Amino acid sequence: MEIVIEKEMKYTTIFFDLDDTLVDTVQNNKEALEDIYNYYQVKDYFPAFEEFYTTFQKINSGLWEKYAHGEITKDYLKESRFLQTFKEIEDISVGQSLEMNDAFLSYANTKKNVIEGSKEILQYLYPKYNLYILSNGFEEVQSYKMNNAGINSYFKEVILSDHIGKNKPHPDIFDYALKKANTTYSESLMIGDNLNTDISGAGNSGIDQVWFNPHNSMRKDNINPTYTINRLEELKSIL
Repeated sequence: MEIVIEKEMKYTTIFFDLDDTLVDTVQNNKEALEDIYNYYQVKDYFPAFEEFYTTFQKINSGLWEKYAHGEITKDYLKESRFLQTFKEIEDISVGQSLEMNDAFLSYANTKKNVIEGSKEILQYLYPKYNLYILSNGFEEVQSYKMNNAGINSYFKEVILSDHIGKNKPHPDIFDYALKKANTTYSESLMIGDNLNTDISGAGNSGIDQVWFNPHNSMRKDNINPTYTINRLEELKSIL
């Protein structure tokens, strides 16, 4: 008769980042930008879509990094990412850039790409742990992403930086999340793809972390994740 030894349940509560940890936001955004490129005749300014995409991605990533550290507001991010992308184009106004941003969010809300294995790992974890989303994403779009991914039912609550006015990696959002989940830092685990916001932020708050690193990116010398995985299914060896 085979004897099955259960894993010791060190954690009770799991906080998941949403974008590019469960939902494939990079791919969804790329497809939404293709819609923008075609609808707004962006080829008049960027003859190749990849040039437009690369330019936007670099600017957008930089703005999100500043937003995470409280250096810019959400409204500034939304206004600036298209305005800066077209900064050499005199006939793109602030109003037009905001219109493109609204269209971009609308298009992105229709996309349904998810990270491989996301639903399967949630099905595995759901009966064993209290699951929460902890995200810097905008309140007006995160629910669409979760609906499209079909993952709403796995989570007790969605905790967003919009709710408290502080973004990951600020310790206030992690303190808030622990209180909302009625748990402690030693019983909690943060899973995310971003070394700065998810991993460093949780670590500085005393919470163990799993760095989801599907592209084998280089680890920063001053950030040491508790665990590192390349595929979500590897969580089964930890949890």
